[in-house]
Amino acid sequence: MEEKELNGFCLCIHCNITVEHVKGNPCRETNCPNCGKKMMRQDGYHHQLYLSKKGESNYESSNSNKGNCC
Repeated sequence: MEEKELNGFCLCIHCNITVEHVKGNPCRETNCPNCGKKMMRQDGYHHQLYLSKKGESNYESSNSNKGNCC
């Protein structure tokens, strides 16, 4: 039997669970063991996009409240 090569982690952005990434098995084809949704590669391209969009939406919402103040 061939051993699985582990290489980084897969991340579920919905419930913040990580599982070890198995080489040759893309994270996007892996379902979260907790919620069943698709996972993404931790610190991969799509994870970085998600983090940047999440940060921008938080920034925009905090700036919009400042205009209504005082």
